[in-house]
Amino acid sequence: MAHPNFLLNSRTLIIGGSSGIGYAVASGALANGSKVHITSVTAQKLSAKITQLRSLYPNAHVSGSTADLSSTETLEGNLQSTLDAAVKETGGALDHIVYTAGELPERTSLAQTTAVTALAPFTMRYLGPLLIGKLIAANPGRYLKPAASSSITLTSGAAAYRPPPGSSPWIGFGGAVEVLTRALAVDLAPIRVNLIVPGLVETELLQRMFQGNPEVLSTLGAASLTKQIGTPEAAAEAYLFCMRSALATGQDFKVENGFLIA
Repeated sequence: MAHPNFLLNSRTLIIGGSSGIGYAVASGALANGSKVHITSVTAQKLSAKITQLRSLYPNAHVSGSTADLSSTETLEGNLQSTLDAAVKETGGALDHIVYTAGELPERTSLAQTTAVTALAPFTMRYLGPLLIGKLIAANPGRYLKPAASSSITLTSGAAAYRPPPGSSPWIGFGGAVEVLTRALAVDLAPIRVNLIVPGLVETELLQRMFQGNPEVLSTLGAASLTKQIGTPEAAAEAYLFCMRSALATGQDFKVENGFLIA
């Protein structure tokens, strides 16, 4: 028997799918025959990325919706609207949800940290995934098929395991999402929940983080075992694996070029 394509004819929502790793996951899912729905904060960027994906995969099904996940007051409502749109546009309950949404945290020094600044990164990066889990649990079978073939894949970062200097004020969400992944895997079973832990990946976010300084990026890449910064496409393979493998749940998969042991 030929090896099956586990993503063929599946339905995938990628929250944060208009840039970086999320966009690469969208491209990979479309290449494997999945119907894909992506989100972006702005309609202009969303339209541009959908057009780009349609040009790469003319016969594929790709759609999208805008979603602002920055406010605790509107977060759950916007996530529910996103799920409703994804189910409508792809034609039924989803098989996979990938969560890569995230923005640069405010760089506040430890001496100047307040409760407000410390909690700010948690809205999008922790509460977002938590409320996705809530909406799935509160609406059985409506948004995500209740089967081991279904998955939710979340995102953290290698800095949570090797904190850089000055990261105390904002890094807490990384560990929180790891614990949440295991808890959601238990609470949402048989739906599978996993976490990807990327290292430095050549994305718009990384460019903004270091102002596109080639010397800094080169130095950072050299600090890994592979002596390079990762590509979004290479990182996306880890997400695609978690979507495909019905045996993977409650796990964190580190794809960081050996940075953590270099």
